[in-house]
Amino acid sequence: MTTASARSATSPLQRLLEQAWADLQPFEGRMGQTWRVALLCALVTGTAMIYHIPEASISCYLIIFLMKPDAVMNCLMGVGLIGLASTVVLLMIPVINFSIDSPVLRLAIMFGASYVFIFLSSTTPLGEQAAIVGLIVAFIMTLVTDVPIGEIADKGLMAAWKMACMPMALMVLFNLFLGIPAHTHVRSLIATRLDAAAAEVEAPGSSHAMPELLAQGNDPSLQQMLLVRLLHLVPRAQSRWLNGALESSYRLILAVQVPPGAMDADKRTALAPQIRDYAAQVRRKEVPAAVTLDEALPGPIRDALTGLTQDDGGADPKPAAQVLFAHDAFTNPRHQRYALKTSVAAMLCYLIYTGIQWDGIHTALITCYVAALGTTGETVRKLTLRIVGCLVGAAMGCAALLFVMPWLTSVGGLMILVFLAVMVGAWVASGSERISYAGVQIALAFLLTTLNGFGPSFDFSQAGNRIMGILLGIVVIYVIFTQFWPASIAGEIREKLADTIAQLKGLATRPATERETDIDISAEVYKTMAELEEKLSMAAFEPRHQRADAATLQRYDTMRADLGRLCREIRLDRRVQPEVVQRLSDMEREIST
Repeated sequence: MTTASARSATSPLQRLLEQAWADLQPFEGRMGQTWRVALLCALVTGTAMIYHIPEASISCYLIIFLMKPDAVMNCLMGVGLIGLASTVVLLMIPVINFSIDSPVLRLAIMFGASYVFIFLSSTTPLGEQAAIVGLIVAFIMTLVTDVPIGEIADKGLMAAWKMACMPMALMVLFNLFLGIPAHTHVRSLIATRLDAAAAEVEAPGSSHAMPELLAQGNDPSLQQMLLVRLLHLVPRAQSRWLNGALESSYRLILAVQVPPGAMDADKRTALAPQIRDYAAQVRRKEVPAAVTLDEALPGPIRDALTGLTQDDGGADPKPAAQVLFAHDAFTNPRHQRYALKTSVAAMLCYLIYTGIQWDGIHTALITCYVAALGTTGETVRKLTLRIVGCLVGAAMGCAALLFVMPWLTSVGGLMILVFLAVMVGAWVASGSERISYAGVQIALAFLLTTLNGFGPSFDFSQAGNRIMGILLGIVVIYVIFTQFWPASIAGEIREKLADTIAQLKGLATRPATERETDIDISAEVYKTMAELEEKLSMAAFEPRHQRADAATLQRYDTMRADLGRLCREIRLDRRVQPEVVQRLSDMEREIST
């Protein structure tokens, strides 16, 4: 059964539940990331309680949201955000002083800063980091209402600075001692690729990890290795081999996707153990020893394996250069509309809770910044994850208030409770993007419910207010993103399909040797195919009147699967068959009509 027909055989809800269950399964490194996040949140909670730093739940949220498996990146991000938070707080003092007597001016500053930073999050590599800065500026401006300027500068801004900098400082120290360095992750990835290649050689199509490994490409790991080399975290010879082995191992997983008849059973049986032996040596931190390879093996496989035995790993790749702005940043109205809709939603939530004098639901403002995405389907899916995570976390928090808090008498007991509860949220958050945001919300809702004051708390009212704020933000975001300039995900799918078709047509016209050696286009195609599969699943979250019909979505899914197959044919066939180019031309016409 093909992918498209398999999709049509099950309902969208059933597919979502099956995918969610699969995303909750353990994988290598998941438990390690989970307990590290939970332990760090417990330490942040204890520090906030002891030193009376308010809003410990928000401090923990920063850890859950920002902490990644790579210790090096975590340290750099922590230092960077400490510097950024300090700069923002200092700059906000004259801004607050300038606008203290004018609510209209404060609202204009909030809206302007929000629009600029949300626009940057959509058009620059900063992404969600820019949105967080916009949120910080807007949230600090909300502190001005009915509070003297001296008290804001002395208490409000200092509290905001402590809330942001304390968890980041602890994250840096934690990762220096208990984090996993980038080069360890890179080595593990290379070994995983070799194991997947061995499984593919032994039984074509049997490696379930292969699609994800192909879609991952090399660039994220090359960025990690760039930091490793710049910071001299390992000896130069080791970093040189790891950097080159990234490309050679990726060439190998591309090369082993030969048709079953391209290698006879005897060659496959002999080759798979050799590749697994290479993987074992990599895990032992050794450069694989050169062995005599069968001359009859396909050239790309033989070249990739030979490269892994060399001192430079067989290549010297560089990470792709980062562009400052997306190519359509100032021509595509989608970016301006996204920034405008998000900023309007945030300001509307602010006006609602200040107008009715219910500051306890200020989490509505935060929701607008963390839940909005470019298309309607993406936004509604994130809102759905936020609702589910919020309800689960709030239920856990209420149960803790009823059955656990009465028995807690110290900050240490509260830290243990936070550790156990955050373990649940962090496990979900460490999964794929399809479910990770729900995990963040589970942990956040629990923390908002239980961390009130500077010790064990039994206050239900503040927890209820914060949950109500989240729900208010969800309603406002949903209305604005579905009623004003709704962006259907089908348009984005068509754009990506058209770009991929153009890339493959260009690749098909090149000589066979260039097609084999140039892996950048293939990596980009596989990455796009994975993104398209994800976006097709988001179509079910769009309102029915905005959603493309089932036949159109199934046709796009068929094209996606065909493009992956054509990419393999173009790379592996010495002579590209005319029907391959014709099929690409037919799809190009179909997309344009």
